[in-house]
Amino acid sequence: MLDLDRALAQFPVLETERLLLRQPVLADRDPMFAIMADPQVLRYFGQLPMETPEQAENRLNSLKRSFEQKIGVRWAITLHEHGEWIGSAGFWRFESEHARAEIGYELAAHSWGKGIMTEALQAILQFGFETLKLHSIEAQIHPDNQGSRRALEKVGFHQEGLLRENYFDIVENRFTDTVVFGLLGADWRAAQAKKINNG
Repeated sequence: MLDLDRALAQFPVLETERLLLRQPVLADRDPMFAIMADPQVLRYFGQLPMETPEQAENRLNSLKRSFEQKIGVRWAITLHEHGEWIGSAGFWRFESEHARAEIGYELAAHSWGKGIMTEALQAILQFGFETLKLHSIEAQIHPDNQGSRRALEKVGFHQEGLLRENYFDIVENRFTDTVVFGLLGADWRAAQAKKINNG
């Protein structure tokens, strides 16, 4: 069983070499909107690009409620050098009795190919397995989302299955498949130990 009330009593701030992962705030509205209005970013996100800044504000309020209700935690991804929102990532669909959660994320197109999402996911996975005490983490992606596939594989996820035509893609206006990835805490810890032993 997960003790989310304890683990998420306060919003957890995570830091890496380049990144500060912090709580989303309403001041993030405009940079979030700029990213979520980009069709490139939203191509595999499961929704159409935003059309107004108010939609970004609504999403920020929804993220705040999710954290308050302990049904999700999503971090603003920012660079130490300027602190502006360049994307977000986090957990949702907590299954307390199974110590399991799903992970999701998005990143501004101008930040692609720089290892930023890999760096963010590594910090989030550490929090998930060490602080939240998750047993396993799941990710679901569109079969054509090669960028997301690479990011997941870099941090240790493996493809576990394929759900055939289980998702109606509003961009493609048709039912599409979903690729399911998973990562066990035991496998993650073994990989971390191997990194330490290899120096």
